[in-house]
Amino acid sequence: MSGTRWFSLLVFVVASAVVSWSQSTASGTVAGTITDQSGAVVADAQVKLTGTATGTSRNAATDSSGHYIFVNVDPGYYNLTAVKTGFATSKTSGEVRVGTTTTLNLALQVGGTTTIVEVQASNTELQTLNATIGNTVGSDMLQSLPSLGRDVSSFVTMQPGVSPDGSVGGTVVDQANFMLDGGNNSNDMDGSGGVYNPSFGDDPAGGLFSNPENQISGSDLGLAGGQPSGVMPTPVDSVEEFKVATSNQTADFNNSSGMQVSIVTKRGTNAWHGTAYEYYLDNNFSGNTWENNQTVPKTPIPSWHRSWFGGAIGGPLIPKDILGGKTYIFVNYQGARWPNSETLDFAVPSPNMRLGILTNPSTGAVYNLNTLDPRGIGINSQIQQLWNTYMPAGTPGGVCPSTYAPFCDNVNTLDFKANLALPQNDNFGVVRLDHDFGSNWHFMSSYRYYHLTRATASQVDIGGFFPGDKLGTPVSLTNRPQVPWYLVLGMTTNISSHVTNDFRYSFLRNWWQWGSAGDPVQISGLGAAIEPLGESAGPHSTLIPYNVNNQSTRTRFWNGRDHFFRDDVSIQKGPHLIQFGGQYQRNWNYHQRTDNGAGVNYYPVYQVGDAAGSGSVDLTGLDPAFSDPGLAGNAAAVLGIVTDTQQALTRAGNNLALNPPLTPAFDKVTINYYNLYLNDTWKMKPSLTVTYGLGWTLELPPTEETGKQVLLVDGSGNAINAETYLKNRESAALAGQVYNPEIGFAILPNVAGHRKYPFDPFYHGFSPRIAIAWNPDLGAGLGGKSTVFRGGYGRIYGRNNGVNLVLGPLLAPGLIQAVG
Repeated sequence: MSGTRWFSLLVFVVASAVVSWSQSTASGTVAGTITDQSGAVVADAQVKLTGTATGTSRNAATDSSGHYIFVNVDPGYYNLTAVKTGFATSKTSGEVRVGTTTTLNLALQVGGTTTIVEVQASNTELQTLNATIGNTVGSDMLQSLPSLGRDVSSFVTMQPGVSPDGSVGGTVVDQANFMLDGGNNSNDMDGSGGVYNPSFGDDPAGGLFSNPENQISGSDLGLAGGQPSGVMPTPVDSVEEFKVATSNQTADFNNSSGMQVSIVTKRGTNAWHGTAYEYYLDNNFSGNTWENNQTVPKTPIPSWHRSWFGGAIGGPLIPKDILGGKTYIFVNYQGARWPNSETLDFAVPSPNMRLGILTNPSTGAVYNLNTLDPRGIGINSQIQQLWNTYMPAGTPGGVCPSTYAPFCDNVNTLDFKANLALPQNDNFGVVRLDHDFGSNWHFMSSYRYYHLTRATASQVDIGGFFPGDKLGTPVSLTNRPQVPWYLVLGMTTNISSHVTNDFRYSFLRNWWQWGSAGDPVQISGLGAAIEPLGESAGPHSTLIPYNVNNQSTRTRFWNGRDHFFRDDVSIQKGPHLIQFGGQYQRNWNYHQRTDNGAGVNYYPVYQVGDAAGSGSVDLTGLDPAFSDPGLAGNAAAVLGIVTDTQQALTRAGNNLALNPPLTPAFDKVTINYYNLYLNDTWKMKPSLTVTYGLGWTLELPPTEETGKQVLLVDGSGNAINAETYLKNRESAALAGQVYNPEIGFAILPNVAGHRKYPFDPFYHGFSPRIAIAWNPDLGAGLGGKSTVFRGGYGRIYGRNNGVNLVLGPLLAPGLIQAVG
């Protein structure tokens, strides 16, 4: 477990505060009390709830306290009628929203049942039944809100208590929980969806997360970032509504300590309806930059346009009843095309530098390294061949960006400026099917598919080195595809008028890849690629036709396959709504990478003039100016002096045998998660509701397919207990002794005791909850009963994500070994 979260909250909420009876992740609740004209409760009244879009009805009866309730109701508009012998039929209507309770109370009038009395409901959205805090946003509002990326995740942080980065109440952003149609759409890698790939969300209000380098809806250099979002995109035109709960959640919410986002897909209705759309944006009226205008000839403004287009349709798939009811369908397709282009700068050697001659940028002193080289060699022939063959000339009038200093000094190394094409295209589709097997069985399913291709500027060829490329025309060599898909199945069963069961199953495939051209040798006969100025220089200032720095050229992929099961039972017993259920989640994560996470890739690289390396050429005896790292680095590059080499090798098997070079590291990890809960919502008085419950969660430690997990061990091969180790050090220090035993490492199968897990499971994840919602009558001057006071306490356990359970352990000693 990553930690616990405690909260105690008292909130003053007026009029439209939104909280929920229970934390349903795909539906809402309708509840109320049936009385007569005198205010006395009416027992055994027959209550009928009918959806206006489909005509589907559900029936309930009031209990001895006059209460009725419908749980697991699909969002939408509904009519409610109440019938009791001796009274006229009473009718009202209201809207059901995901994760909230719509209160519809009716007062029956004496009369015949054939008489219908229409009642205008008021304050139906005022939530008086528990203390969960959050907001629900419907499709009409979604269509009206500004969003560059047209995805509902743009709005999840626009809630009270949520930071712009998605952190809630002090918890970190990786604890966000995304539920889609009742299934799990949370990112099993980083939790937020914005660490290793850009988020689908953007900040419609501008600011940090509108930075185009931080989002999938903006141009980026291969970076991630942005607001949190789920694995699957959720286009505005595919979503009925969504709810964000930020605190005081009921006991069923217990698998993360951040916000809970519940999103519901649109569904078909009795009438066919559809839409077609396109949103277009370009930069034809944008101004060029000052730097582009200074070159001779001027560097043109990078031209691009963006287009989101698609359509949606929904209605009755089969007009007649089959197996007890109708079948409804909703389909949405959305595509995006973005032939993006950006101006980039690259450092290239000057004509003199290509001849082995350097100039001091400060004094103008000239140094001919061909004659000054004490070896009598001068400029390295392979370096000179590389520069003369694959490096374009500098752009007249171009100036190196300040971030390229001190290596690009505009004297020895010049600025090459050009526009780079970075196309980005994606396709998204969703299909939802609903079928009613009579009035008591409702089935739903939805399927989503997404395919993104995204070129980045992480690795660029400016020298025409690769087949099809041209000298002086930058070409992106990196692509970051994402191809997730998602399936959810659900069955809601009205077992009786007081008992309802809701079952959900979802499968989420979270697949993405970082692809590049790698670090191939530039000159035939060399044993490794040359990297002038080493890893300390930026990717575009290393004086080679394509960069080979680890951070930009390393490759990896993630293939997550997550099964999620959830079942919830709701029982109305007098003034109590008792709910219990459980969840089981099984994540299978396959991760592969070519680097060690510390700057070394599995391609061999010769770093030339690396300031961080050892053995750099020292020319300060010729001129103290060579103490400048820029001038010294350029001199080492001219002379071709290798300061260090590096390559990451991998090992496998119980004996950690060395793999052949260029063998990537990988692990295949299974993580099991369990959650049980019991919750009671007790309406003690018409104005006072108490919610209390207990949850229990168990997240088992990860298991790797072949036991490829590393533990620290002592000389006998026993796993080292951190607490014991630190206590022994303390005891030794207090006694004036040194405690410094030999520590080694071993993979799990070789650890003494035949351990099953790399660490012990935590079985004490009990999560108590208690909360109240008080709706007093404050009098006409203060709005009557339009105010709710809420307060609550609970303990919520956080979750571990794939970064800690899968990616991190793969970087442990022994599995990947850097050599130089």
